[in-house]
Amino acid sequence: MSAHATVDPRPQRNCYKCGREIGPDESICDVCNRAGMATPSATQYHGTIVVAIVAGVALLAIAASLAMRGIGPFRADAVRFRVDDQGAVVATARLTNGGTKAGRAKCQFIARDAAGGTLGVASTTSLQTAGGASSPVAAVIPGVGGQPASVTVTCQ
Repeated sequence: MSAHATVDPRPQRNCYKCGREIGPDESICDVCNRAGMATPSATQYHGTIVVAIVAGVALLAIAASLAMRGIGPFRADAVRFRVDDQGAVVATARLTNGGTKAGRAKCQFIARDAAGGTLGVASTTSLQTAGGASSPVAAVIPGVGGQPASVTVTCQ
């Protein structure tokens, strides 16, 4: 009778602590694991990483929500506008921060004709406006090519 030794066709791995060659189902060698403690499985490693990522994203979302609390809502009033020499509309409005903390608003200016059609649009970001305070916000709407009937502004 002859004894046949079976050879595992899977590639050998290295101990993650010292680098010694170990079997394909091991993660740490006997020298580094003198106490003989069981090592976590790959599923446990991946599960731990997934939980850490989900918890990190949740903590960032909560921190962002708390950081933004008290900013806005923003209101824009009294739009004034004129057409410059190149046919662009120069518009200004007064922005009011209805919140308790300072913040910046993203504003969109829309030039409209007498029928309400859109002639041009421009977006801008306001200056830092203290809670409960007002500040001017301006934008240039290029290429309108005529006198608009109105310019509206919305800020968030």
